[in-house]
Amino acid sequence: MPGIRAAGALRRSPLLPAFLPVLLFLPAGKAAGQPDQNAAAQQCEASVQASDWDEAVTRCEAAIRANPDSFGIHYFLGFAHEGRSSWAASAAAFEAFLAAAEASADGRSRMGTEIAFAARSAGIAHFRAGNRERALPLLQRAAAADPEDPEVSFWLGMNLLDEGDPNGAEAALSVVVREAPHIAQAHFFLARIRFDAEDYSEARTRLAAYLAADPEGPFRTEAHWMAGSIALRTSGAEEEETAIREEAMSHFAALLEAEPDGPRAAVAHYFLGTVAADREECETARLHYERFLEIAPNHERARAVESYLEGGLDDCRIRGESRFRGCASFRTPSAPRWRTARIRTPEHPAARQGDPLP
Repeated sequence: MPGIRAAGALRRSPLLPAFLPVLLFLPAGKAAGQPDQNAAAQQCEASVQASDWDEAVTRCEAAIRANPDSFGIHYFLGFAHEGRSSWAASAAAFEAFLAAAEASADGRSRMGTEIAFAARSAGIAHFRAGNRERALPLLQRAAAADPEDPEVSFWLGMNLLDEGDPNGAEAALSVVVREAPHIAQAHFFLARIRFDAEDYSEARTRLAAYLAADPEGPFRTEAHWMAGSIALRTSGAEEEETAIREEAMSHFAALLEAEPDGPRAAVAHYFLGTVAADREECETARLHYERFLEIAPNHERARAVESYLEGGLDDCRIRGESRFRGCASFRTPSAPRWRTARIRTPEHPAARQGDPLP
């Protein structure tokens, strides 16, 4: 499914431990006198370093068969599966490395960097494989180790939203917009959280940031819906009403372009018809009201609109008052809940940019 393409690059951890030869991952006594085993391990490492993911999976699995007591090769296998977007397999490989490395005094003393990065990678891979429960503690561990890592914070925020913890999600996503403000989806989900909390001022700011960063993104319909709804809820002095109205019109027009049918489209047509009536643009008002009735014939305001149209539109403005303010009381359907399956990942050390989640 479509998702969001991040612009620019995140701060990255090293992809592979180039300073640590793969032979150091072999158990004691294996590094010497085992040329076939050593060659298999070196071929695994070389394929991963070359980003030849299919070959790397084959080579690394062969190296594990040749070196069944080793654990470092699982680290490289995790990257190989990650490069192919085989998230469940990637998570399993990284966790196999983690379990063995943390159980080994030698591993703990020599591979601290690799252990931390494997936990980070396993958490992200579990989330992208749909295993939110297993992902959460690993992502929390990675965030505690590096509180300013925007990629970890993004996936942690998504996981906490899945868990029904908007406060925790907001704290995590705030790291993303601070450290990597070009990641548009973080602005969108912060706006969603603030909108649900009825903090419309902050939601409006975040929606503007999202639409500026990714105007054609897959959440643009929801963003325009929320932004238009916020404008309807905004009251101001008489001189401000025109600007508020224009803002709402812009968002609802954009919503109709992206989503011409459905409950939200009906609301947009009702609003745009009302504004046209206020402006005495009677034919435009009629077209919007008729479309509203086509989409939502059983809406609670449908009968009132029918009566209005039946009365003719020779003088469609109600003299002496604006119908615009009445739109704020319109009972509108809630925007659909976000779905993590529609999100594209921020740039990731070994993932192809723009790969959708499973």
